[in-house]
Amino acid sequence: MALGGQSHESVEILLQYADLVGGRAQASIIGRGNRVNLPLAALINGQAAHVLDFDDTYASSETTLHGTAPVYSAALAIGEWQRASGADLLAAFVLGFEVAARVALALGPLHYHAGWHVTGTAGRFGAAAAAGRLLGLTESQIATALGLVATQAGGMKAVYGTMTKAMHAARAAHDGVAAALLAQRGFTCAEDAIEANLGFLHLYTREAFPERLTTSTSVGWAVLEDGFKPYPCGVLTHATIDGAVEALDGTGVRSDDVELVEARVNEYVASVTGKPNPMTGLEAKFSAQHCVAVVIRDGRPVREEDFDDARVRDPELVALRARVRLLPIDDFAKDRAHVTVRLRDGRFLEADVPHARGTPSRPLDDDGLAQKFLGFAESILGSRAERLLAACWALDQRGDCRRLLTLTRPIAQR
Repeated sequence: MALGGQSHESVEILLQYADLVGGRAQASIIGRGNRVNLPLAALINGQAAHVLDFDDTYASSETTLHGTAPVYSAALAIGEWQRASGADLLAAFVLGFEVAARVALALGPLHYHAGWHVTGTAGRFGAAAAAGRLLGLTESQIATALGLVATQAGGMKAVYGTMTKAMHAARAAHDGVAAALLAQRGFTCAEDAIEANLGFLHLYTREAFPERLTTSTSVGWAVLEDGFKPYPCGVLTHATIDGAVEALDGTGVRSDDVELVEARVNEYVASVTGKPNPMTGLEAKFSAQHCVAVVIRDGRPVREEDFDDARVRDPELVALRARVRLLPIDDFAKDRAHVTVRLRDGRFLEADVPHARGTPSRPLDDDGLAQKFLGFAESILGSRAERLLAACWALDQRGDCRRLLTLTRPIAQR
């Protein structure tokens, strides 16, 4: 998603910032050809990877983590600089993802409930671990790097709907790279900063589960339980979108036919994405009401163009959003929804969604992932998008991961 996100205004601002502060040209910006210093490359690619809210999601009853944006952005910056093989890059990513997921699980649900954005707090541990592996850090140096990111952890849900939500992933990637580089050079920190009294787990949650730091997940590897979104918006909206699509499919219902939509959802869906009056495209990505309104009016799931600022203020969509209600249900999982559409003629249309599309229980297949990738890449790279896709599938066979970045560059810079 970093390739598609490069055109976002927030990425342009970060590129201006990078130009202002300067530094060595060490690592590439995906899709641009620009080269900046290592932490800034991780920062900008991390922003681009998360800003469309179309990236992966590791979700359970315990936590929600977008692991790839912070971890892979950090690994890619160091991997390019070190001329790492594709296999080494992937190994570093998997390690980092596991570290981020285990920290997220150790923080428990009360961390998320208190208002923290887990991608910003836990994601940085994965970024540091991935960068540290590619740098060949010792066990003590890795522990130091983890301590460094622990003492800088941040990211709050209050800023959802702005550029800063993606900045949480971006800063996690940036800080993970910086921490690994500092640890390599002898910078010190408490090596037990995660589990220590007055340390990370003590301060960032009211109920920690430190045993989860070293406990396998239900399938052994957290990365195998990662999900891939079919829609470019907050993952908590997806089951509701699926429910609206299924309830209205083939009915020919138009906007004026709908009197009321009621969606029974998980409490977090109602509290985090219950935004009936979004004013910007970024806010609308966290509005289940907006997503349902688009489904009703256009007869299809949401697309990236549905989160344009002007479209969000469309009077017809505004009116439809007012007819959508979210009803929190205690025992509903985050990927479940039951949608009821009441029509003006007295009919009711209903759909129950046990699991949203794109979750591990209902995953996108390889063809679905390829189409998602090409949907952005072809508009940017044209015929080269297929070559880049093939290179991504074969990354573990490449002796130098830099070739992958070369394929994302504008034609004039290749």
